[in-house]
Amino acid sequence: MPEVNFCYEGKNFVVVGASSGIGQQIALELAQAGANVLCLARRVEAMERMTENQGKGKIIPAFVDVTVAKSADWDKLIRNFVQEYGKISGGVYTAGIGGVTVFRAWKEEVAQAHMNTHYWGMVRFLQSATKKRFALDGASYVTFSSSAAYSANQGQLFYASAKSAVQRAVKIIAKEISPNRQRVNSVSPGWVMNTDMSNEQAREFGIPENSAKAFLLGEGTVDKVSGMVLFLLSDRADWITGTDIIIDGGQLLGEM
Repeated sequence: MPEVNFCYEGKNFVVVGASSGIGQQIALELAQAGANVLCLARRVEAMERMTENQGKGKIIPAFVDVTVAKSADWDKLIRNFVQEYGKISGGVYTAGIGGVTVFRAWKEEVAQAHMNTHYWGMVRFLQSATKKRFALDGASYVTFSSSAAYSANQGQLFYASAKSAVQRAVKIIAKEISPNRQRVNSVSPGWVMNTDMSNEQAREFGIPENSAKAFLLGEGTVDKVSGMVLFLLSDRADWITGTDIIIDGGQLLGEM
């Protein structure tokens, strides 16, 4: 049993990118804590399988492609959920893609995919999810940046740039949604093992030499990240907004 447990009995949340990895872990933990969770991703069948381990709350899967979804699409998804379960207490945007983008050999379609997935999808989601007709006063939102936004790793030009843009957007959005006591923060994980993204990158590009030594507290797993997200969604974090929290096992310190 974890030392800290959360109670979200009867509350409603939206998790984008919930079909695998960190997003799936967050959605399951919210449901196990009693929440109703609208789980959005392209792989609906993967989310449907999550219902076997949902705990006290409910997993409600629905399809979204964040790279093409417009504001009206986000509004429809969230409105349908709210009409059945009630206004949301917040949401989490975890959708992301990997891949190397070398400066001298970059492809515009890859660069656009990074921005559409990590940045524009997040902005459109938050624009809808923070609307007063959908969200409670005091609702909390968490989006994902990356430790790569603090590094200068070769081959991560557009990934790191998009993640840096996320951090700046969070600060500005936090100011604009504060009149309703809503808040938004970002988290920046280091390398998390055994997610679809990290496994794909490891297969395609290999794991960097001496990577294990970079993690002063050992390699990361999805549950190392999800706990901070559940805390930021809770009322114990109601004086935290517009900030980025690094969760990397000391990876950035190891690079210094």
